[in-house]
Amino acid sequence: MLRSTFVVALLAVANIANGLHFYLRDGEQQCFLEELPKGFLVTGHYKTEEWREAEKRYIENPGISVVLTADDNDASHRVMNQKGAHQGKFSFTAGSAGEHTICVQAHGAQGGGWLSSSVVKFTLDIGIGEADDGGRRAIEKIKDISEKIKILNAQLEEIKTEQKYQKEREIEFDAATSSIKRRVIYWAFIQLGIVGAVCYWQLHHLRRFFESKKLV
Repeated sequence: MLRSTFVVALLAVANIANGLHFYLRDGEQQCFLEELPKGFLVTGHYKTEEWREAEKRYIENPGISVVLTADDNDASHRVMNQKGAHQGKFSFTAGSAGEHTICVQAHGAQGGGWLSSSVVKFTLDIGIGEADDGGRRAIEKIKDISEKIKILNAQLEEIKTEQKYQKEREIEFDAATSSIKRRVIYWAFIQLGIVGAVCYWQLHHLRRFFESKKLV
């Protein structure tokens, strides 16, 4: 297997993105060194394009496959061994602090091999993020969202209780208003009856008075 190695040494800090492109032939391997803190998550996207002499430009070739590996040099341990299509993504977590070797290799270029005129352009974007703590931050975010949902549900229940109370008060007010209206009507009829009785008594009394005086 043909192998070519070169080194890119970077100090890994949160949210750094490394973008580069290089050229290799079918079966050729390119490797990079990354200095990584323990537990840091490395993610990347890659894309391959093959040189077409007839068209004088690089074009995508779905027939190309890519092998990506990552080794923890201090621990002599391979942390990633991935085979993918002509473009895709990858990720791995640094098992220990120190140098990690990331290698890429392309297969399937037309005519492959050093004697071929076919050259593959490999574009690679590597992102070095914060430590992968087993999803703890994701769990904390979920818990935070859950707590906010609980608070919103509690506030919603308070609103429902307040609305229920206001509705009950409205019903009580309507009932009291109706009762007052009925009492006013009853009292009006009573007053009308009293006035009618007084008028009848006065008229009857005047009639007897006039009769006794023989005025009528």
